[in-house]
Amino acid sequence: MIQMAKELIKASRKPVVFTGAGMSRESGMRTFRGEDGLWKQYSPEQLSSIEGLRADPETVWEWYRMRFMKSEGVKPHSGYYALTALQNEKGYLPVITQNIDGLHSEAGQVDVLEIHGSMRTASCIHRCGYSVALSRELVKNLPPVCQKCGAILRPDIVLFGEALPQDVLMRAYNLAEQCDLMLVIGTSVKVWPAAGLPFAALDSGAKIIEINPVQTELSVSKGVISIRNNAGEILPVLADHRQES
Repeated sequence: MIQMAKELIKASRKPVVFTGAGMSRESGMRTFRGEDGLWKQYSPEQLSSIEGLRADPETVWEWYRMRFMKSEGVKPHSGYYALTALQNEKGYLPVITQNIDGLHSEAGQVDVLEIHGSMRTASCIHRCGYSVALSRELVKNLPPVCQKCGAILRPDIVLFGEALPQDVLMRAYNLAEQCDLMLVIGTSVKVWPAAGLPFAALDSGAKIIEINPVQTELSVSKGVISIRNNAGEILPVLADHRQES
């Protein structure tokens, strides 16, 4: 199965990568609940919605400051760097990610489409055009405010109840429908509309290599090679051609 996957990667002309939370979890990035009991009294709607931000910006930004501070120590694992090596080798390997942590770019990958946005920047809640990189200085006093119009800032992520930007979603689906191979890594394939990307690729005739320690709905689909393993362990193997005949 590993050799078959390596051959598919080598033969592909328009490969695409699609990653989910499992990819960054291997680097130590926590999910929403994590282990911080203080935040269990709040619902996702309170902490991750535009309504929650407007109602209690200080509490919501305290939550995002905590997440930002913890993410500073998280570094890309070996699987990220294997993807970077593949991207350099192939010359074409767009990355579509559901993750907001920026680890793909930190590992040196280019052409990264962050369909749920990025936790590393913030912009004016009134959309006046002001945008800034998140930093310890920015979140020192909460909530951070727009230096252009004085409104509060919002993290540049798709918040609870918001639709994905149509231009971003359209490009993601175009990539899926035009690829000949999609590497689907660390995603449960449950969060729509992003979950439809691998199936759009299959419907267009592409092959799928799924890397996930657990089975998903995608695993049993025709045209899918499903590898039960973590990305950090298996991607360096797939990117290594030294043992090929």
